[in-house]
Amino acid sequence: MDYQDIYLHVTSPETVFLAEEQNRVLAMASYNSVVLSGLPSLIVEGIAIGPETQGKGIFSRITDVARDGEYVVCLRTQNPRMYRALQKYCSLMYPNGEEMPSAISEIRTALAKCMSCEINENGVVKGYYGEEPTHPKVTSFFREELDLKLERGDALLCVGLGRSK
Repeated sequence: MDYQDIYLHVTSPETVFLAEEQNRVLAMASYNSVVLSGLPSLIVEGIAIGPETQGKGIFSRITDVARDGEYVVCLRTQNPRMYRALQKYCSLMYPNGEEMPSAISEIRTALAKCMSCEINENGVVKGYYGEEPTHPKVTSFFREELDLKLERGDALLCVGLGRSK
């Protein structure tokens, strides 16, 4: 992330968290609350977690604190690690390789409008990002099933429901 990207992730959201331990920042997360298709929704605007603390539940803990009754949790990402984090966080996550219910499609369309972006039938925003992160459980789904091409700068809109246990 460059300076401008970090600046926008910190200054434009309504809620920003820093997770720290012994005066060392472990993670930064930013969120906005919106209503999508009549449902209170939380948008993960940005999150950065230090490599040494990734996979230790920080995303879940911060998102739990950020949520204020929102049932829908959404994000725009090109990062399979972020997709996987939301997938683990939510009891249901779309897209997931299965047919998307029309109600979820309506939420995703409202999310695209809220984020001022155009999506294709897979929910991919063409040409949004740059370099390619990976995750062993999700990367092939991104590349093969969704045809998400990071070299084009594509991004994926995701919609998660509830909290998994």
